[in-house]
Formats: sequence, structure tokens, C-alpha cells
Amino acid sequence: MKSTYKKILIVCIIMGLALLAHDYMDNKVNFDGILKRNEAGQGSASEALELQFLDEDKEVTVEVSEKGLKNKQVQSKFKQAIKEIEESYLGNNESANNVCYDLNFKSSYCDGLIQAYWRFDQYGLITDEGKLNEENIPDEGQVVNVIAELSYEDYGEIYSFSVVVCPISIDTTEGKINAIKKAVRNEDEKTRAEDNLVLPKKVENMSLTWSKKMNYRGLQLILLGIAAVVGLQVGEKRDEKLQAKNLLAQKEQDYPLIISELSILLSAGMSFRKALERIVGKYNKRKTDGEIRPGYEDMLYTYRKMLDGMGEIAALEDLGQKSDSKEYRKLAMMLVQNLKKGSRDLISSLEKEEQYAFEMRKQRAIRAGEEASTKLLLPMAGMLFIVIVILIVPALLSFSL
Repeated sequence: MKSTYKKILIVCIIMGLALLAHDYMDNKVNFDGILKRNEAGQGSASEALELQFLDEDKEVTVEVSEKGLKNKQVQSKFKQAIKEIEESYLGNNESANNVCYDLNFKSSYCDGLIQAYWRFDQYGLITDEGKLNEENIPDEGQVVNVIAELSYEDYGEIYSFSVVVCPISIDTTEGKINAIKKAVRNEDEKTRAEDNLVLPKKVENMSLTWSKKMNYRGLQLILLGIAAVVGLQVGEKRDEKLQAKNLLAQKEQDYPLIISELSILLSAGMSFRKALERIVGKYNKRKTDGEIRPGYEDMLYTYRKMLDGMGEIAALEDLGQKSDSKEYRKLAMMLVQNLKKGSRDLISSLEKEEQYAFEMRKQRAIRAGEEASTKLLLPMAGMLFIVIVILIVPALLSFSL
């Protein structure tokens, strides 16, 4: 962990010193009082500078206007803007003599360099954005003169053209929808004084059937309930697995202590039953103080079976079969073998197992520390990324300016 922190600190210091050196050279040594303008259409820029005059040191913000265009360049841009208007204003319409869909009027052209303001000789039919007010368009159509006032700073240009706005043909789906909407508006105007609006049943030889849009809140609630149940079940299974894993880890922590106590008591000449009784008795005193250990609980369970009349061998075999820890299965097998055959090597076997158990406990502690340090790498990497962004982004912005 300390080496990782040290590496992060070294990287940050090196990058910080490099950026400081670059900024010092760029802002103090190489700056000659020349500020670059933005290209036309990109807008003005501001630069915060340190000014020294007489015995004063002040910070001054200088506004740098965008690069201006010459007269010929302005006229060329106006022509380009007019060309863009001619190519785009019709939108989805095929001809200016039959405009039934929205027009495409922009507020600027030439990448924002030329501003456009739209006027019409017939208002109420077309908006400044080119949208058609369909309810105001007469059935026979209407000629509308469109005037585009183009401007760039103090320069100006006028471009005008005419379009014929018409209602959408009744032969199209959109035309049918518009006719239905118009019939609904007319019916609404006629029945303003009444409590209810009766929707038309027939428009332009079309029979209409109305229904309200279905609200699927009930289905959403059902799906939400199913998702909640599935999520709870998945969470319960995950919790069960985590609980079983923690229980097994606690049993493995208890195992070296149980082996050590058994080895000491059996070496003192006690029988296995007496040794187990002694271990369980000490644990019961600790248990009354609220200390519950899963490994000792298995020993307590085994001892209670013996008290209930089960034989020692049967109780130990039951422990080996039901235990989910290979260490306890190994211990049960070792003790059963001793009780069956009277092995004289039990004490030495227990001592070897004790050494092995404590070594495994030490390895688990080391592995747990490594896992904890690995889990910390992600937030540490995130912090390093944030530091790098804080250092590099201002430098990149200064390069672009």
C-alpha cells in the first residue's frame, strides 16, 4: 500500500512540475505581447494578463475581437448565405408553388457568420422558424412573399422570394389527419356553450371510431412487482452465499484454537470425551457473555449428541459428514481413526495439524490484506484520474486558446 501511494505521489509531482515549467515558459518567458484573434464567426476571446507599469502590478482582462472580414469577403459571404437559403428553405417540399410542409428558416448562415431575420407580407401563415399555421391556410392556398434580411456587423443584404402555401392533400395520411383535426376544431367552436364536446363520427366520407389511449399503469405495477420479487430473491441468495462464506471463514479461524486445546488436553492424559467436555464448558462461559463462535458451536453440537446417547464415533462421523469445512472433516476422520484403532500417533498428528492450521490462518490473513489493498486500487485510480484531469485540462484549454 505504501509503495502504491508513493508511486501516485511521484507521478503527480512529476506531472505537476512539467506543467508548471511549461506554463512558466509559455506565460512568462515566450509571451511577447501578441494575442491571436479567433477566426470570423467564432466570437471574441478574453485573456487575463498581468500588467506591470511604473511601480504597479495589476491584473487586466483584455478582450480580443474576432477577425473581421473585408468588403469583398462580406459580399462573398452574403452570396454564400443566399445560396444556402435557396438550397435548404424548402425542407420536405418539392416546389415553392406547393408548400404544404414546414419550411426550413435558420437564424444564421455561413457557420453563424451571417445573421438572418425573416419577414412576410402575409402574417399568421408562416412563423419565423418556417412552421406552417395549418389552421390559417385557406383551402385554395395563399401566396406569401418571404423577405430575408441578412446582416454582418454594419453590412446588410435583402433577399426575397415567394411561396404558395397550401393545405396538405386529403389523399395523404397527414391530409386526412388535418381534415379530422379541423372538423374537431369546428365542432369545438360550435359547442363552446355546451357542457360536452361530441367528437364527429364522419369526416370527408371517413367513418371515425374514437377511444381513449390505454393507460398501462396496472401492467407497469405488475412488472415492477415481478422485478421486485426477482430482485429480492437474488438478494436473498447472494446474502445466503455471503453468510455461508463468512460462517466458513469464522470456522476456519476457530479451527487452530480448537486443535491447540485438544492437543494440550489429550497430551495431559484426558480422554477425548473429557477433553471435549472441557472445551465445551469453557466455550459455554464465553457464550454467556455474548461471544458466539461457529467452530465451537460444531463442537458443542457434537458433545450434546454424545450426552443424548449417541456414541463418540457416530457423533464424530456425523460432524465430518455435515461440516462444510475440510479442516473439520479431517479432524473428525483423525479422531474416529484413533477411537477405532487406538492410534498412538494421535498427539503428534494433532501437533502437526496445529502447526498446519496456524500457518493456514496466517496465509488467510495475508490474503485478506491483499484483497483489501486490491479493493482500494479502484478508488485510488479514480482519485489519480481526477488529479490528472485537474492538471491537464487547464493546460489543454490554454493550448486551444
